[in-house]
Amino acid sequence: MSEFQAVVFAAGRGTRLPEVLGDAPKCLLPVGPYPLIWYPLNMLQQHNFSEVIVVVLEQEKLEIQSALENTPLKLRLDYATIPSDGDFGTADSLRYIYDKIKSDFLVVSCDLVSNVSLYPLINKFREHDAALAMLLFPSGFESDVVMPGPKSKHKPERDLIGIHAATQRLAFVSAASDCEETLNIQRHLLKNRGRLEVYSRLVDAHVYVLKKWVIDYLRRKENISTFKGEFLPHLIKKQHSKRPPKTVQDTTSEVGVVTKNEDHVLHYVDHSILDQKITQTSLFNQSLSQAPYHGDVVRCYGIQAPKDAIGVRVNNTLSFLAINRKLASIWNNLCGEKHPLISPGAIVKSTQTKEIIAADNAKLSEKTSLNFSVFGPNCIINPKNIVANSLIMSNAVVEEGCNIDNCIIGHRAQVKSGSVLKNCIIGPNYVVEEGTHSQAVHQSNADQFMEIDIQ
Repeated sequence: MSEFQAVVFAAGRGTRLPEVLGDAPKCLLPVGPYPLIWYPLNMLQQHNFSEVIVVVLEQEKLEIQSALENTPLKLRLDYATIPSDGDFGTADSLRYIYDKIKSDFLVVSCDLVSNVSLYPLINKFREHDAALAMLLFPSGFESDVVMPGPKSKHKPERDLIGIHAATQRLAFVSAASDCEETLNIQRHLLKNRGRLEVYSRLVDAHVYVLKKWVIDYLRRKENISTFKGEFLPHLIKKQHSKRPPKTVQDTTSEVGVVTKNEDHVLHYVDHSILDQKITQTSLFNQSLSQAPYHGDVVRCYGIQAPKDAIGVRVNNTLSFLAINRKLASIWNNLCGEKHPLISPGAIVKSTQTKEIIAADNAKLSEKTSLNFSVFGPNCIINPKNIVANSLIMSNAVVEEGCNIDNCIIGHRAQVKSGSVLKNCIIGPNYVVEEGTHSQAVHQSNADQFMEIDIQ
């Protein structure tokens, strides 16, 4: 798809996944047989993208690059690194890679797992010459999954999203936590624009189609650090901006040089007489009896995915567990039959298995009973073990004679011989001592017994 560039953000530090992440890059979390970042990249490949810019932390580039080389991707990946010691938000990262963006572009988060077609989103962007089109899907993918470990109540983050029903124009996007008891809606959002629907159970997929001029404008807004929290609401509000005089007098110049007001969003939007005529005569213009789009030059749209589509953002431990738990049942709808659930590089000697998933170089020994579980890359399951309804993460080791039921065994964790674990979370790099019997606990190096915050 040469019309657009694609950017995948993979520089997140996974601060909402402390129970399982450890020192591994968030984008390499095992989701079934592949790392998390493989799923958005595969989605872009299925939409005929041939090249993707992948934004990563400088110190993680080689590890991510090596992991993706072992996956069946045919994309050309251009790694854009940002300093590991900096505090970069997503808007900061976009500014940092500004020189790489030459055209309209898609931004996708590395934590998206979805089978949603992007074509309706892209077509809406094209039809209305939009500044932005964002993808939304229903929340609740993980609502029927119970976390192992100590009992805790999951409090999902929610957004309030206002959409004009007739046009799919975005009216506002804000975090529900920012509103107190009431939601105040400005009058101009209702006047002559039809019914406004407000949603509290839609998830921002973090898939955005953007005009090239948007990053030009963002480059000037150095005080904006995050895309979702700061720049997105800012841009949506700018839809109702009125064009100021095209030039202002430079009072500091003795010769009266006319300069451009580069702080106003409309100075970045192409709106020549020809552009206006094209908009007026477009078949997609929904305001033929008056000024097109009520005179709005900046236009932002929210496109809802079909209700039966698969869509989850793996940005906390509960959603990470949920996608792995459900992956076998949705695999064909998500990825098709050409991608096996047991990686060709996995070594599976066990003859007693049922609905397991094994990533590259997972070693599953003989004389084991393995059921309804996911085994990450380079993990080792020794003989005489029973593993059921569990997630064994990358490089974890389970020694002989263990019984593991409904557990998460973290990155590089070790479970010593004879241990019996039920409904437990074992943190990254943690060593479960020989003969341990534990139930419904979270064991980690930071705090051996700690409650889980999965907000």
